[in-house]
Amino acid sequence: TATQLGSATGAAGAPDSAGVVYGTFHVTNVSDGSCTVGGSGAVTALAKGTADATKIQVVQHTAGDPATGLPDPATETPGLVLAPGGAYEVKFAWVPSQTCPGGGSGGGTGSGGTETGAPSPDPSPTQGEGATDGTSTGPDSGAAPQLAAGNAGEDTGSVVVSHTPEGGSATAAATVPDACAGTVYRTGVLPAP
Repeated sequence: TATQLGSATGAAGAPDSAGVVYGTFHVTNVSDGSCTVGGSGAVTALAKGTADATKIQVVQHTAGDPATGLPDPATETPGLVLAPGGAYEVKFAWVPSQTCPGGGSGGGTGSGGTETGAPSPDPSPTQGEGATDGTSTGPDSGAAPQLAAGNAGEDTGSVVVSHTPEGGSATAAATVPDACAGTVYRTGVLPAP
């Protein structure tokens, strides 16, 4: 039953070369008795920052879909019986359909700072002032974009993928950073290794 399931955890890995992020939810039978996992529960995706909720969907993993790193759906175990302390997993994959707007802004900001510094010393009449301004503005400008980039980082898109076991107990979440649009492919119940 739902009250027997707890200690739910979620984790997301680093993106692979195609930008796909794989993650796992792990749910444990915290009771003193065996329990049957009655269903695969719910997996949801919450858009944060610049992520576009209208371009994010959650679908069941099937053979041949883009989430090739997920286990074969034939390994799913509906009605899995967990001994006390036993656990099950639900795995997911985030497959992006497009990159976040301004994803490279951190590098652009750094380059912009360098380019802004270069024109200041060029004019001969203001070279002295330019050097002074460049020296005081340079570090300030360097710090400001880094802080702005940090703040922008908080505003960039991310997707929080959550799993709630059947019956509504012990929700676990995993955050996929730099995610704005795409599909979450989820498995059913898998025996934990």
